[in-house]
Amino acid sequence: MNERVPSPDEQMLRLHLESGRFRSGVASGWWRLAAINWPYLIVGVAARDGIEYGFRFQCDDYPRKAVTAQPWDLDANTPLPPKFWPKGRARIPHAFNPGWKNGTCLYLPCDRQAIEGHENWVHEHPALLWDPEKGICKYLGIIHEMLNSSDYGGRRAA
Repeated sequence: MNERVPSPDEQMLRLHLESGRFRSGVASGWWRLAAINWPYLIVGVAARDGIEYGFRFQCDDYPRKAVTAQPWDLDANTPLPPKFWPKGRARIPHAFNPGWKNGTCLYLPCDRQAIEGHENWVHEHPALLWDPEKGICKYLGIIHEMLNSSDYGGRRAA
């Protein structure tokens, strides 16, 4: 029997998913683990109106390298159509911008793709940067905070 041995980066991700920080988010109803299909992790994050938004994280080289998150349709297991992305007035439309990189990532300093070319964010948004110690929970915490803020206005199509 040839059982697959997880790579060191996958092992680290799995350790973070077993951590108190991740489990606390699950117990609080903030997020839930939907699937792991290495190097991808799919997580549902609860918004203040009860909508659960899915995100597919690319996690190779975790946690040394920041992950990147794409809004994800949890039922269809495909990218979430832009009409179902979150809407808002200030931060939400910038972070959840389907026109940014064709909707393949969020426009946040903690995102692997978004930070490229935004060296100014290191000084302008230090609290939103990727933190390898907190790992996936840092990114999930930022998403959860945004989806539960007064800026959040539901789905775009609603």
